Amino acid sequence: MIATATSPGALSKSAPKPRNQTLEMLKRPRISIPLVLLTILVVTSALAPWVAPASPTKMMGAPLLSPGGDHLLGTDDYGRDVLSRLIYAGRVSLGVAIGSVTIAAVFGISLGLMAGYFRGAVEFIIMRSMDLLLSFPTIVLAIAMVAFLGPSIRNLIIIIGIIYTPRFVRVVYGSALVLGDSDFVNAARVIGASDTRILAKAVLPNVMAPIFVQVSLSLGFAILVESGLSFLGLGAQPPTPSWGNMISGARPFMELYPHLLIFPSIVIGLTILMLNTLGDGLRDELDPRLRGSR
Repeated sequence: MIATATSPGALSKSAPKPRNQTLEMLKRPRISIPLVLLTILVVTSALAPWVAPASPTKMMGAPLLSPGGDHLLGTDDYGRDVLSRLIYAGRVSLGVAIGSVTIAAVFGISLGLMAGYFRGAVEFIIMRSMDLLLSFPTIVLAIAMVAFLGPSIRNLIIIIGIIYTPRFVRVVYGSALVLGDSDFVNAARVIGASDTRILAKAVLPNVMAPIFVQVSLSLGFAILVESGLSFLGLGAQPPTPSWGNMISGARPFMELYPHLLIFPSIVIGLTILMLNTLGDGLRDELDPRLRGSR
């Protein structure tokens, strides 16, 4: 729903929403269940020094112990506790995903708003640049950029952020393109509101719904890219654990000790599943066309 602005003060108001809409949305199983599970995962990873039963880098038992006993998920080939490494690896994988998506969202929203609102040369330069980035396969572009900048967690955040910026640009651009010619934006121009104020107070609040969905979906894809690069040795460097390099380290032992491969794979799969489910649920709730059809 698009609000109609007739005065400068009206620009700060978005479309009216039912008071209990957010509460009702959180009661939907497709939103509440993944949100709770993801919150538990993030909190557990953030509190890893207090939650993990052992150090992720020190030998805590005999190598290649099966799950059970003092080591709930067993030990790896260096005698390190697998559960502890999974928990600490979450800090790396989730941290990279959150950091990179934050970068992509900040730059993508800004560029998308400018392209959709100002049009002309600004639109052409921004959108053609985004098309150029999108023309390369994601993993190939990531590998090339890591090879140029070097493997490190900081570089990984920057690279994935750059790669996913075009997704946000296109989402915001499409909405801003429609809103740029809307009555309430034209009314804001007539009363003398600046372009910055119009973008911040009138256009941006009305494109937040697709942005929330894109953030959720991009987090899942960012985890997948980070895990793939770490699997190839281009992400977090040993002994720092990440879900991707844990899978890579398990390859020589996957036939005799499959738990080393199964546990990080399950964590990656479930995390991405929860993020995608949350994104689909948000889309269904925030898109007025889908909401109206139910």
